[in-house]
Amino acid sequence: MGGPEELSILVTDLVLSGVVAFTAIMLWSLTREPAWMLVIIGLIIHFGDVAFQTLHRFGIISVIDVRIGGISLFWLLLRIAPLLFIIAGIITMIRSIRI
Repeated sequence: MGGPEELSILVTDLVLSGVVAFTAIMLWSLTREPAWMLVIIGLIIHFGDVAFQTLHRFGIISVIDVRIGGISLFWLLLRIAPLLFIIAGIITMIRSIRI
């Protein structure tokens, strides 16, 4: 995939994750519950991931490419981190409801 198709997907992803990050920051100002804080942090990290991908694709920034088993460690961690925070937030919510 390349050209205008890739650019439109990248811009759409950047705009939507920007809206998500903005609304998450608004929620952050309203709550201090640990479970919600973890979910919000995950969403903000996701926006950072998308913004970083955009800058990387346009050649504005570069990444030191450390590979493990043919997979870029930096990009792998950047993709996994938001999900780990969201999972931790959901588990925290479940545990707080049960207790």
